[in-house]
Formats: sequence, structure tokens, C-alpha cells
Amino acid sequence: MTIGCAFAKLADVRPFKTTWKVRVKVIHSWRQYSGMSGETMDLVLADEHGTKMHAGIKKKDIGRLSKLLVVGEWKVLENFQVSPATGLFRPTPSNWKIGLSMNTIVTTCSIKVDDMFLSLVPIQTILDGDLNHNFLIDVIGQVLDVSEIKTVPVLGREKRKLECVLRDINDQRINCCLWADTLTNCDMQVTNAFDASKLIINPICEEADAFRIGLPDDGAIVVIQEDDEEAEKQRIKEQEDAWLALEMKSVYDIQNATEIEKFRISVKVTGIDTDWGWYYFGCGKCQFRVTKDLKKEGATKPRPKAPVWYCDRCKSNVKTVEAKFKLHLLVEDDSAKTKVMLLDSVAYGIVDKTASFLLNGSYDEIQDPELIPDDVKSLVGKSFEFLVGVEKEHIVYGNDTYKVHKVKKGLLILDTESGDGPFTAIDNGSTIASGEELSVVKSNSQSISDDGSTPSPKRDFESMHGVPAGSSTSKKHCPKQLPTEASRELVNPDGLISQHPEANKSEAKLHQLTEN
Repeated sequence: MTIGCAFAKLADVRPFKTTWKVRVKVIHSWRQYSGMSGETMDLVLADEHGTKMHAGIKKKDIGRLSKLLVVGEWKVLENFQVSPATGLFRPTPSNWKIGLSMNTIVTTCSIKVDDMFLSLVPIQTILDGDLNHNFLIDVIGQVLDVSEIKTVPVLGREKRKLECVLRDINDQRINCCLWADTLTNCDMQVTNAFDASKLIINPICEEADAFRIGLPDDGAIVVIQEDDEEAEKQRIKEQEDAWLALEMKSVYDIQNATEIEKFRISVKVTGIDTDWGWYYFGCGKCQFRVTKDLKKEGATKPRPKAPVWYCDRCKSNVKTVEAKFKLHLLVEDDSAKTKVMLLDSVAYGIVDKTASFLLNGSYDEIQDPELIPDDVKSLVGKSFEFLVGVEKEHIVYGNDTYKVHKVKKGLLILDTESGDGPFTAIDNGSTIASGEELSVVKSNSQSISDDGSTPSPKRDFESMHGVPAGSSTSKKHCPKQLPTEASRELVNPDGLISQHPEANKSEAKLHQLTEN
């Protein structure tokens, strides 16, 4: 088919003008939010020559254009900008991106080409590891070995994921991880890249028909893998013990490290750095630090009995908060002295009580930093094995406080994963993972909520330690935010899956996941 002179090919559009006129099919669309550009709508467009290009719509134009650009329909686009394609993950290999705006005209198109415009990549090519991970790709495969759908915490929210194995007509196999809303790091497996991916089960297209015909006739069927609790416990135990196999290093070694890595050290606690306080209040939903919304609290009539809290991460007022440990300890060994920081999930384990318990339900800020509960003071003089991280801020900027990722107290090992990652609690291994100012408060901790019932601001431990009435153990403090290196997310392709007809059982699971 030839294109009339009035229409340009997508392969020819360039930034030197904005009066382009093209006819394209909307292959895929999704919405996303970024800190730099806010809410946007993104699309993948294709012309009849098979050239695909990424297009974007800013928030103010989404309302009008989203109604006109429907997935699967052909449209004529006039008047749009062309700019270089950038970003860590790009949905098409084109070097250019279309920007649709208030000046863009969208009309119906006379041509109708029933093509999905797939650019399928063989599984062996993925396994070879030579692909550019910045480009999302198309994959087709038969689904084998489907796991149960699991619900796991990610950044304080519950996410569902499903894992399976894909194979192609050459019986090459690769792991596949499907997330309902998100993704995690992956090593040589295919996974969905946010909403930019499109999952199609038993697609109806020429490529899928040819794939079904070429599949090995070996009677392979989908196997639903049941969770092996004992194997999972053993895997967790091995992960817990892995850091204990590291060579023991000295404080001098970590202070003179020149590369980002983690060190196992054995140190004695010599004091508590009271400049930072010993607790903070975290959002009951995402676990990140909350602050009192004094403006809204003062404007509310009648004045609320409990504080009004605001969470920067949730971008809203929250009703439920929890007290969290954030301890800064002075430690030393035979070589040198340094400082370490323990977040709630690690600190609660070497401290016998939760921060909420020690505060007795109060949500006062620290007034006297020297007034510390005996349960926290008791750490002084004790020795621990820590796994601490040396980060960029230590090497380049001279930060002298190291975050504790794991700690061993006798046979008890506690774990806190670095970065803003998910957190889980596993009873059998006493292992807890959390992110920066993320934590898990165990069952005997108290939740502080402004449900109308006002916890007493007088704390039991005040009377226990002889604090006179009218005094307070709180003082407003501004904890120093230690910079963290964002965990690198390795994303491979757009998971486009064709399933063998015998895979009815797993198909229901895939449908269940995609509905969310």
C-alpha cells in the first residue's frame, strides 16, 4: 500500500516543523505520573509501514485527546511537535517522540489495517543478554509452570504478582514475572514495565497462529506450582545466614572504604547520639515520616482532640500513625570509633519494647533529648555484629554515620533492606526487611489514631523515672535525611503472551491478575 503525498511517514518526521500530517493506528495507551512532568498520557502509534513511535500528551490536553485516540483505531494526526526520545525505558526503538498538544487535530482515517505491528524478539536473544535494557520489547511464548498469585508488600502497599515460565517454538525457556501495578528488579527474565506493557492471552493474529503451529508436539502442559513452605523457610534461612559468611572488618576499614559495599563489623555501643532523638512518627499506611498539620488543626472547629497528621509520601492527611525507632548509636572497636543508625525494624529486637509501648500512646515531640527510656539506654555497653553499608555520601561527602542493614544479637538476626523497598516480617527467621524510615511494628505495638480518643500525654515511663508532672520528654527535632542511592530497576520487555490451548487453568490466573 502506498501513502498519498498529503501524509508523511512516521520514519520521516523530525523536529524542524510542527505542521506534520500522518495517519496512524493507536497500538497501546497508558497514563503515568512523574515528579518532573506530572500526570501524562502515553501512546504507542504505528503507521502502515510498521514504523512505531512513542507519543505523549500533557495533563491539560488529556481530557480532549484521550476521547479521540482509542486503542485499535486508525486516526489522522495534524500539527504536533517532534522531540528526541529520552527516558530510562523507551517503548519503541525510534529516536524521536511525538508531542500532542492543544493545536493537534485528530480526525478519522479511511484506511484500516488489521495488524498488531509486533516486533517479536526470540527468547534465545533475550537469554544471550545482548539487548539494550532501555528498550521495551515484544515477546510471545507458551505459558508453563505457573506459580500461585502472591500478595507482597511493596513500598508500604500490597501488590499482587504471578510468576511463570515461557517457552518458544525452539523450546527455549525464560522466567516471567507479572505484576498487577508495579515491578521489581529482574535478572534475565521478562516482566511487565508498569502500565507501558500490554498482556494479551491467546491473541488472535498471524504471529500467534504461526507460533501455535510451530510449538513442539511434546504434550507439555501447564503445571500450577504449589508453594513449598519448607523450601521457602530454607531459602529465607540461607539468605539470613549469607552475610554472616562475610569476612569480619574493622571500623577503620569502613571509614577508609573507596567503593560502595556492605561490611560486617563487630562493635561495642559506647553511647547514644541524643542530637537526633530516638523515635519519629510514621504513617500507618506507607510507614514514612509524618508531621503535624498545624494549619489544618488550627482551622478545624471545634479543635480536634488528637493531632492532625500529614504524610508527604501519601500527599494527604492521615488518621493513623505509629511511633518508630530511629536510633543513632556511638560504637567502637579496637581500631576506631564511628556512628551507626538503626531504623525501627532493626532497633526493635535489640530493644525489648516497641517505641509505641515506651511512649505509652503519647504523640508529643521530644523536649529533653537526654531523657531516654532505660530500655534504650541499656544498649550502652553491649556488643553486636552489624552489617553496615558504605554509600556514596560516605565516600564523596564524608558522612560519618552508617546505616545498619542487619544485626545479630546472639542467635537473633534482624534485617533491614536499604533503599525505599518493600518490607516483610517472617516469624521463623526473625527477619524483617524495611526501607528508609519504613518499619514493621510488631503485634504488641500501639497504633496512634485520631479517632476521638485522646491518649494521655503523661507517659508511664515518666513516672517510673521520676519525671515531675508538667515536664515533657519531647522536643521538636529535625532528623538529618541520609541520602540513599535509589535501587536500579532493570526492566526487560513488554510481556505479550500466547498461551497453549491446554493452559486453561493458568489462563484464569492471568485474567485474574490483569483485571487488577
